[in-house]
Amino acid sequence: MRRPAGITVLGALVSLAALIMVLIGIASFFVGLAFLIPGTPISGTELVLNGILYFFIGVALGIAGGGLLMMRPWAWGVALIATLVTLAYLGYRVYERSNAGSGTTLTSLLTLGIVAIIFVYLLSASRAFRRSARSM
Repeated sequence: MRRPAGITVLGALVSLAALIMVLIGIASFFVGLAFLIPGTPISGTELVLNGILYFFIGVALGIAGGGLLMMRPWAWGVALIATLVTLAYLGYRVYERSNAGSGTTLTSLLTLGIVAIIFVYLLSASRAFRRSARSM
C-alpha cells in the first residue's frame, strides 16, 4: 500500500515542527541559564522551564511525525487527537475573542479552517492506516 501524498506532507510538516520546537527549547533553556546568574535583572527560571517543555513537546512531535511517515496506526491516532485538541482550542479562542469585543481576525479564521481541513483529511485517511497495520 502506497502512502497517501497528504500523509507524507503532514508527516514532513510535523517532523519540521518537531525540529523547530527542539531548537527553540534548547535555545530557551540556555538563554534562561544565562539569566540565572546572580545579579541579572531578570529571572531566567521561566525561560528554563519553557525550554524544557518545548524540548519535550518537540520530541513527542518528532515521534508522531516519524510514525506518520512510516504509516504506523498509533501515529494516526496521535495526529487525530492532537488535531482535535487544537481545533477545540482554536475554536474556543475565536469564540472568546468575539465575546470580548475584539473581533475575529482573518488569520484566526484561516487557521481554524486549515486545522479543520487537516482533521477531516485524517478521518478520511484512516483506511490507509488500517491497511498498513494488516500488512505488517
